[in-house]
Amino acid sequence: MSTHALVHIKRAYADLSHGQLHYRVAGNRNKPVLLLLHQSPSSSVMYEQLMSLLGNEFYLLAPDTPGFGMSDPLTGSASVEAYAKIIREFLLQQGVDSTWVFGHHTGASVAVQLAFDAPGLVTKLALSGPTLLSEALKSALPEKAKAFPAQADGSHLLAMWQRMRAKEPDAPLDLTLRETLLGLSVGEAYPEAYDAVIDQAFEAQLRSLDLPVLVFAGDGDPLYPQLDAALSACQQGKKAVLSGARTYACDLFAADIARLLCDFFQSETSGDSE
Repeated sequence: MSTHALVHIKRAYADLSHGQLHYRVAGNRNKPVLLLLHQSPSSSVMYEQLMSLLGNEFYLLAPDTPGFGMSDPLTGSASVEAYAKIIREFLLQQGVDSTWVFGHHTGASVAVQLAFDAPGLVTKLALSGPTLLSEALKSALPEKAKAFPAQADGSHLLAMWQRMRAKEPDAPLDLTLRETLLGLSVGEAYPEAYDAVIDQAFEAQLRSLDLPVLVFAGDGDPLYPQLDAALSACQQGKKAVLSGARTYACDLFAADIARLLCDFFQSETSGDSE
């Protein structure tokens, strides 16, 4: 993984059928394309450190999911299929007809949907915290994403802060603040995204994909207990574990993830179960 050249991350908007999609872009267009899909209720800002590490190796596209960050919301009901449809439209507008994809949490759901819906578009897939949900997680997730309506006393601000802080109690305060503000700004899109993930046929879609897939998670990630089940669902799977990583792994373990992604995507061999 080369780090010799400064990587400049640009921001732009794409005009699509649902409205405007905001995205970050970095790297050389002559390099292999790597699409980065973020978790909810974050945005592509969570990938800035990773993009700075990978920009000399790939052409990086990191969109804000519709309804999140600075992207316009969907015009219809939220679903992972609807998110993936917009991302596919974005890729086609960018002239991308073949790509590698990395998704974290909700981004992993959208990544699998994209590969399932558009065979041949995605040729390799890396999933951090793959969303193969247990029944217990499906029951618990709606409460973890409910919106906090604005209150005159500002108590909704503290409630969102406490939720984000609980995800990563030792995270830098500026990271918690960033995610708190993002969570507040998206309103009902936050619980709608979680409901969409719950409704997705993730395992069946993953099983159908005949392409190399890397599944990994931090051992403190709430989705870590599902990692072996996700690996078992892959036809060409590899697994990795990040010791000490939790929800904000892409921010706090960016160097480790950059190495994992370079090793996986730049390898000439298909995945083998570990």
